[in-house]
Amino acid sequence: MIDPGAGTLGAARRLMWVLVVPVLALLLVLSTLQYSERIADAERELLRHADERAQELDALARPAMAHVHDLRRLLEDRWDNPPDSGPALRQAMAPLPASDLQLPGGRIDGWSLDAAAEPLRQRFGQVWWAPADGRDPEALWLRRAQAFVEAARVVQQRAPGFQATWFAAAEANISFGYPWVGTPQMLAAMGRPSLQALHAPRQAGVQRAQRDLTGDPNDITFWGTPYRSQLDGELVMSHGAFVLVGGRYRGEVSVDFKLDELQRAAQRWQDGGEQADTGTRVWVADRQLNVLADASQPLESLLPRPPARQAGGGNVQGDKLLVPLISRLPPGLNRADLDAALFSTYRVQHVSGWVVAAAVRIGSPWVYVQATPQAALRAAVLPTLLPNALLAVALLGIFVAGQWLVNRWFVAPALQVLAYLRELSTQPDSPPPQLGPRWRGWVDAVTHTFDQQRELQRRERSHEAFKSAMVDHAPTAIVTTGGQGHIVDFNPAAERLFGRSRASVLSQVLGDVLLPERHRQAHRAEMVRLRAGDPVDGFGQPFEMKGQRADGSEFPMQMLAFHILLNGEHFYTGFITDLSARQEAALQIERQRDALRQTEKLSAMGTLLAGVAHELNNPLAIVMGRASLLEEKAAESALLNQAGVQLAADARRIREAAERCGRIVRTFLNMARHKPAERVPVQLNDIVRAAADMLGYTLRSHGITVDLQLADGLPEAQADGDQLGQVVLNLIVNAQQALAAVQSARRITLTSGVEPQRAGRESRIWLRVADTGPGVAVAERDKIFEPFFTTKGAGLGTGLGLSVSRSIVREHGGDLAVETGRDAGDAAGASFRLSLPVSGQLVSPSSTALPLAPAEGLAHARVLVVDDEPEIADLIRAVLEGAGFDVATAESGAVALEMLAEARFDAIVSDVRMPDLDGAALWRAVRERWPLLARRVLFVTGDTLSTQARQILDESGCASLDKPFGKADLLAAVNAALSR
Repeated sequence: MIDPGAGTLGAARRLMWVLVVPVLALLLVLSTLQYSERIADAERELLRHADERAQELDALARPAMAHVHDLRRLLEDRWDNPPDSGPALRQAMAPLPASDLQLPGGRIDGWSLDAAAEPLRQRFGQVWWAPADGRDPEALWLRRAQAFVEAARVVQQRAPGFQATWFAAAEANISFGYPWVGTPQMLAAMGRPSLQALHAPRQAGVQRAQRDLTGDPNDITFWGTPYRSQLDGELVMSHGAFVLVGGRYRGEVSVDFKLDELQRAAQRWQDGGEQADTGTRVWVADRQLNVLADASQPLESLLPRPPARQAGGGNVQGDKLLVPLISRLPPGLNRADLDAALFSTYRVQHVSGWVVAAAVRIGSPWVYVQATPQAALRAAVLPTLLPNALLAVALLGIFVAGQWLVNRWFVAPALQVLAYLRELSTQPDSPPPQLGPRWRGWVDAVTHTFDQQRELQRRERSHEAFKSAMVDHAPTAIVTTGGQGHIVDFNPAAERLFGRSRASVLSQVLGDVLLPERHRQAHRAEMVRLRAGDPVDGFGQPFEMKGQRADGSEFPMQMLAFHILLNGEHFYTGFITDLSARQEAALQIERQRDALRQTEKLSAMGTLLAGVAHELNNPLAIVMGRASLLEEKAAESALLNQAGVQLAADARRIREAAERCGRIVRTFLNMARHKPAERVPVQLNDIVRAAADMLGYTLRSHGITVDLQLADGLPEAQADGDQLGQVVLNLIVNAQQALAAVQSARRITLTSGVEPQRAGRESRIWLRVADTGPGVAVAERDKIFEPFFTTKGAGLGTGLGLSVSRSIVREHGGDLAVETGRDAGDAAGASFRLSLPVSGQLVSPSSTALPLAPAEGLAHARVLVVDDEPEIADLIRAVLEGAGFDVATAESGAVALEMLAEARFDAIVSDVRMPDLDGAALWRAVRERWPLLARRVLFVTGDTLSTQARQILDESGCASLDKPFGKADLLAAVNAALSR
């Protein structure tokens, strides 16, 4: 009779072995893979160490390269004009007598610092001069040498790792360096019999070196080969660079670097860290793979030894040594292995039981090479696999020991549970199996899990529908591509942004339909890098680029791209925002910020210069007044002799020059001071002359001739003089800047006239500003008055001048336009025409003379002059006394009050600003004590637009006189005050 339990147990055993064998096989495979991965990790660690060492080597070389760069720049910048520190270097140099030193092949000849005292050697280093004709050293070369050595000494003190610094000229028999080296020692080390022999080969190589300079000459730097130092016999390596002046080869500058720095670094890397006991060999080589440092051999092994051909392939050239790295590598390694380690993708090579890793940094002169035995790597990796072996043994024991329990406790119940799972996956209402308490929890868990899974699926479907609705209604364009760059999703916002329908772009390559032609190749390269797993700059971060709409127009956009891995497939989703409006707004804000910054700067400068101009008014008033008095006195003496005539003419020239200065200062003050706009009758010709006077020096210094063709008797215009002055100044300055690039004759013509009255339009006055510059292009004439539009270069304007000027003129009822052709008078350059409506009658070109004496009935009037500057007070007193007034002076407001209390005065002429009691306080005191006299106060000030002056003038209602003033202006103002 067959035992069903035995059959079940046999089936269970067979099932167990079927499970155990694949698990053990899996463990074996995993152990093998883990071993390979650990070996790869160890090799990557070797490569990481090599990269770190290469970085340290680059850091060691950088100071020497920076030192050479600085010294080369020093020589190139100061080549034609080096600083002169005095004749100390020339005095310290001495010729080399032929009896002092003689080597086989010739005698020493030339100049050097061998005979100089030790302090001078410390200061100047060494300079060798070997003239062919025996002349003294040239001063220009000595200044170059002294500037070079001073800079080299500073770096030597700052970086003691440098052995010496040298410069050898190309076109002159001169060399210099720091620190000092004796001539015999230097010649013996170089193997030269004389200074002439030392410099002769360099002279012969000048043309060849100049011919070989191609590309960027500033990048031509070089490292030499090891040789014995001329200072102490140590092994050093020289780094040099060509010195170029005007693109021509002038010589070579170099610095000696001690190789014991590399030797110590190589020994530290081999003896320390995790590689100390692995048998790793470390070398430092140059770019040609010649040994510079060997951690396993002392530095002396690199020193040259006879015979000329050394063991291992080393070549001795004079005192220089070249030892190929291949001669030091373990057996089985060759040059091809080194090249593969340096230039292959993985940079690690396995040859004859060794693992070779090499690294070099871009721009670094030295290569780091290390060779590690593969046995050492395996010895380090194998212990890590022991847990896997123990796990396999334990797992096998557990399976064998638990076979008899599996059928009873797990196989049958598990089969029922699996059957239940199968039914539950297709029929949600399937009844659970009736098992014991031990399996009751499993059955409940399965039931609960399936319920949760169905709920999660329902929620997932709802979530997907919700996300789809969000993507469809999102204001941001969302584009998704597959791993090959083909579009798989395109939301409605993307359709609106690119002007393409979703159906037309699906399965299309994103770069071919949404990007401009010039960006498509770069996009394809980035997609290849993404598929290869390489990092792409900006991926995962917002970046800006150009997009292309269906009509071919381009627009700026910002993209934020993400990588999605779904069911093993790669997708890339980009969130795209149109930046057109944002960039335009940012550009407009930046323009306004620049204009505001320029306005604030001009305002501050105007305030500062206005204060300076104000201070000029007092001396100008003295000059004008004294010149007028001198002119009158000279006119009286002119009746007696010819000298008086000449003196009168000279006095007139002084007065006219001072009046011109006064007009310029007054114009500048009116522009710089802030005051409310007011419309008064103004003469356009006066405004033009004031602007031309103000810019006269600047125009003359730029070689510009100003031609004033102003019509006489122009009627007045109702306008703000300061605003019109700013418009005229802006037109003249624009013309000046347009003439800057003109090589021929530079001329600005200012023409004024009256435009006759037309039907429906009143009479107008006009001003034309024309120049001989390049003119205004036809395409720019319609835009030249737009805000922020400018044809000037960077830093010459904000594009607001003409726009503001036209606004000012149109507010006055006029117009400002650019003329062409006959309207411009056939001018070669630009021509602008300003027109204003007439507000008055024609004015006679001759002016009415002001009274020079008191009016009838005012003679012998007593006038009190109050001013804290004695020169101004004396001037006013002289003018008034010459006109018949009785004048007294006071140096302050307090003194004036004392004089008023003791004597009677008919009028007061007072300055506004005084130290103890100013003009305002004086007037208030006079108003309280002598009310009638307070109406006859004349204020004299250098700036009537200042806050202090304007306040007292508005409060008192008294007249004012601006400095500088003429005699006629002063007498007219005093007569007007006495007549009140």
